[in-house]
Amino acid sequence: MEDWTEKYRPRTLDEVIGNREVKILLRKWASSWNSNTPPKKRAVILYGKPGIGKTSSAIALANECG
Repeated sequence: MEDWTEKYRPRTLDEVIGNREVKILLRKWASSWNSNTPPKKRAVILYGKPGIGKTSSAIALANECG
């Protein structure tokens, strides 16, 4: 039986509600890895209160990147 938090977790950043600007920045950062040179900033730190979607956003971004 699948846990409901996993069943209803957003699969893509488009499914994550809110933080439009942050989603744009995350996508831009992730796409910069496709160039011949790695991005200047090689890591992203997601911070905030519990339950605001940090882990879900990271998983959704990973799903989009393959």
